[in-house]
Amino acid sequence: MSPRTEQQFEDIRREKVEHIKLCALQLFAENGYDTTPISKIAKVAGISKGLIYNYFSSKEELLKEILISGLKNFISFLKIEEIDRIKREEIIAFVDGNLNLLKQNTDYYKLYFSLVMQPKTVQLLENEMRDVFGQIFEKFIHYFEQQGEDQPYVKARYLLAIFDGIGIHYIIDPERFPLDEIQEILITKI
Repeated sequence: MSPRTEQQFEDIRREKVEHIKLCALQLFAENGYDTTPISKIAKVAGISKGLIYNYFSSKEELLKEILISGLKNFISFLKIEEIDRIKREEIIAFVDGNLNLLKQNTDYYKLYFSLVMQPKTVQLLENEMRDVFGQIFEKFIHYFEQQGEDQPYVKARYLLAIFDGIGIHYIIDPERFPLDEIQEILITKI
């Protein structure tokens, strides 16, 4: 058996980091960030507590990595070819992609919504959140300007507020919340 290559070691490290993040996400979403100790994450991940610190310097860094990954997923659906000619289909793809992501990654959104209102979390991710939401606002404002809306900034804020409301209501009651039907209504309003 030949020794592992640097690429193989990097792949193993990346897999371990993702596994730890997934275990931590599930525990944070289920039990809360403040009440979930690193030792519990290590136990669920099947590794030692000390090994977690080889990958993350603190529980706060682990949380930050989880939230940043989610923000990157969120914005990944906003693919605008030309800022001066934003197509309705591009905005719809963003809406569809993120509402489908909500269904697939409920734990992330449960954690996100539980933390986003806490000043400590907002400070932890202030730059990242400002960057992500700034990009979204800018593109939505351009889109609504191009559509001839009287108040494009207000319409952009309205759309994102609706997004948050849909997410919160779905997280609270995913079994009975009519997400597909609401998604269709939202798309007709764009």
